[in-house]
Amino acid sequence: MKNLKTRLAVLAISFVSFLGIQTANSASLEGLSVGLGYNSGAYMGTGKETSTSGAGTARGTDGKETGVFTDSVASAFVEYNVGIVSFGVEYYLEDIETPQNTNKQRDDVESGSLKTNTVKASFEDHTTIYANVNITENAYVKLGYVMADVATEESLGTGGAYPNVDTDGYTIGVGVQHNADNGFFVRLEGTVSDYDDVSASNSNEADKKVSVSNMYGAAASLKVGKSF
Repeated sequence: MKNLKTRLAVLAISFVSFLGIQTANSASLEGLSVGLGYNSGAYMGTGKETSTSGAGTARGTDGKETGVFTDSVASAFVEYNVGIVSFGVEYYLEDIETPQNTNKQRDDVESGSLKTNTVKASFEDHTTIYANVNITENAYVKLGYVMADVATEESLGTGGAYPNVDTDGYTIGVGVQHNADNGFFVRLEGTVSDYDDVSASNSNEADKKVSVSNMYGAAASLKVGKSF
């Protein structure tokens, strides 16, 4: 994501500044929590390739396909508690990777040779800014805003390539947490996410475009952390 590192830098500076003020005032890290998570998710989306001539007429190479895949990644998070609400940031330490898809197309509908295209994508720098709102002593509701960079890895026999794009969206979930006397805690969490649609144009042929819509994710997470 083009602006993700800038956003994270601003967020980190703001958080550290806030933490510094809190530390100076209270001489402690009370309210701060850090931890690691293991997230197993299922993801889906509908991909469409559209190819038109310069005049905007179809060349007969439109294609649409819906796919579902699973992946598991580790994450790290930091939170600050203010009563019944904890505000946090979670960053996936690994990329979410789609399976490789292969298809064959003709570079010309009537007389072109058959070309093989392979493509896969990775969701990189997946970051969630969220709030956990306690509904009981050990259960909470999670509301968050997600950001990710969608990096394509393709080998197109028909030529060209597609640039990376970014997406964002929203997530909601529920979780339960067990707290130990020494400040450590364990969580079980379930979330669903809705990502914005993305699209990109071929670097060699501007009239050739791919788009992905209806992107959703559902994840089950095990998290361990330490509260100060």
